[in-house]
Amino acid sequence: MTITTTFGFPEAAARLGVAVRTLRRAIRAGLVPAPAQSGATAVLSDAWLESVLAAINENPAALSRTLTQKVPPFARYEGTSCWRKYRTRVRDYYAFQASLAV
Repeated sequence: MTITTTFGFPEAAARLGVAVRTLRRAIRAGLVPAPAQSGATAVLSDAWLESVLAAINENPAALSRTLTQKVPPFARYEGTSCWRKYRTRVRDYYAFQASLAV
């Protein structure tokens, strides 16, 4: 008889060192395997956690928080009324950086 411990998403996220939101986002994106049950009261197993750890070993960026922003910051403003203001700020910032380099 094997003893299996069960736990939920908060415990799994704590074991992996990420937020629950980050873990769920990686599951939705298909970067880590999805558990058999993924509701709010999901009961996860050690076997599932081992499969997630194997997926992370294959792709260390699977639980990266950089996935949260898929659109570059400048692209969010393009085509809106903020684009001109944002473009001016970027130009002024690069001019300021160039003046410091001299």
